[in-house]
Amino acid sequence: MEGRVPPAPDGDDTDDNSLPLHSSAGSKSLPPPTPPSPLLITPHPDMYSETYVIQIPKDQIYRIPPPENAFFVERLGKKPVEQKNKSRPKCWVWITGSILVVLALIIAIILVTLSIVYRSKSPSFSVAHVLVKHAQNSTHKHSQSAGYTISLKANNPNEMMGIDYDSGGVVTLSSKGKKIATGKFPSLKQGENGFKKIKVFLKGTKETLPKEIEKSMKANKTKVPVSLTLNAKLRVKLKLGVIKTWIIDMEVACKFKVNTLGVGSMILSEECQN
Repeated sequence: MEGRVPPAPDGDDTDDNSLPLHSSAGSKSLPPPTPPSPLLITPHPDMYSETYVIQIPKDQIYRIPPPENAFFVERLGKKPVEQKNKSRPKCWVWITGSILVVLALIIAIILVTLSIVYRSKSPSFSVAHVLVKHAQNSTHKHSQSAGYTISLKANNPNEMMGIDYDSGGVVTLSSKGKKIATGKFPSLKQGENGFKKIKVFLKGTKETLPKEIEKSMKANKTKVPVSLTLNAKLRVKLKLGVIKTWIIDMEVACKFKVNTLGVGSMILSEECQN
C-alpha cells in the first residue's frame, strides 16, 4: 500500500519544516534542516553623505586662546601675590631695624648722661661782695625795709661740660640762725672750665633785725663787723654738647664775715661748702 503525501502549500512560501520525514519510496530518514542565516541590513549609501550648514553671528563666535596665553595669565596673577609676600618681610626688617636703632640711640644717650653725672664735678662758690640798701628815714628795726645784693663767684671745674642754672633756686640770708632776707637764684648758663660772677638780690623779711646788724648798718666812721650765713638750694643741669642731664638739686652754704653793712663794705673771710 502506497503512503500518502500531504498536499504542497500554494505559492513559493515553502518551509523546510513542513517536509515529510519519510519518503514515499521507502522508509529512509532525511537529514535535519539547516538553521536560517541571520538577516544583514546594509545602510543606504546616501545616509552619511548629507551636509549641514550652521550660521552663527560674528559677535557670538568665540576663539579658543592658545595655551601660551594661559601661562602668561597665570604668571601675571601670581606676581602681585609674590611681590606682596616678598615686600612683607622687607617691611618687617625695616621696622625692626628702625626700632633697634632708636633703642641703641636711647641707650647710648643714657650711658653718656650717666658718665657725665658720675665724672662731673660740682661747681664751687665764693662770696665776692655784699651791698645793703635800705629805705630812707628808716629806723632799721625791721629787716623788711632793707634790700641785699650779694655777689657770688661761681667756678665750673669741668673742662668739657657746661652748667645750666635752672629757675626755682631759693636763697636765704641769716644772722645767728635768724632769717633776715630771702630771694631767688637767677636762671643762667655757665660755660666750660671758667668763672662767672652771679648777683643775687634778696629782700628783707618781717623779722626784727639783730642789734649788731642795726649797728653795722648805721655805722659811718666806726665800722662794726658782722657774720652772716648764706644758704642756697640750686637746680642745675650739666651739659655736654647737645646732651643735657636731668635737673640735679644742689645745696650751697656760705659763711662769711664783712667789716660793715654800710658804705665801704668788704669781705673779711668766707667759706662755702656744697
